Amino acid sequence: MKADDHSDKVLDVFIITDLETLKAVSTPFRQSLMKLMAEKPRTVKEMARELDMPPSRLYYHINQLEKHGIIRVVKTQLVSGILEKHYQISARAFRVDRALLAPGSEQEIAAIETVLQSTFEVAEEEIQRGLRSGAIDMTRVSPAPGATFIGHSLTHLNPEQYSDFLQRLTDLFTEFEESTDLTTEPDAILTGLLIALYPTSPPTHE
Repeated sequence: MKADDHSDKVLDVFIITDLETLKAVSTPFRQSLMKLMAEKPRTVKEMARELDMPPSRLYYHINQLEKHGIIRVVKTQLVSGILEKHYQISARAFRVDRALLAPGSEQEIAAIETVLQSTFEVAEEEIQRGLRSGAIDMTRVSPAPGATFIGHSLTHLNPEQYSDFLQRLTDLFTEFEESTDLTTEPDAILTGLLIALYPTSPPTHE
């Protein structure tokens, strides 16, 4: 067995600047692959075992993620005459360039549709998985472990109220993203957070 190490520092943030790259990361299945490679470098065979499926089902998705720079090869091994590649995520966080979502831009509608579809599909899949595994019990209330809040509401806010809510939600999301990863703790719970605040009509002016 011969190994070559190509690893270097993972980026803090990867900015997605084009629609094709956005589409490449916007399926729940590819995001599940990205999560595996975020934990540690993995081969296709290792990920296939984790997901309980044949490696042949992963190669196309891995190639697309590598093509767009979302993942990269950090180590290669020659095992029994076959080159095995170890893949790792390219960055700790991925952000969409706001210019891609700007009103009037050529790709605005397609980009926003892709973001919305990806966000809600991934969240739905995670919630369904939590329900099937018993991790989510909708009868539990805070602060019980596994208690879950899902809600939707509409109200009228003035500009100051809207800005205040938006800032507090942004701060909360940032705090959640930057919280210490407690993967090694036996009672740590893999937890998702979905936040959306949006106007449904333009502001009115006298």
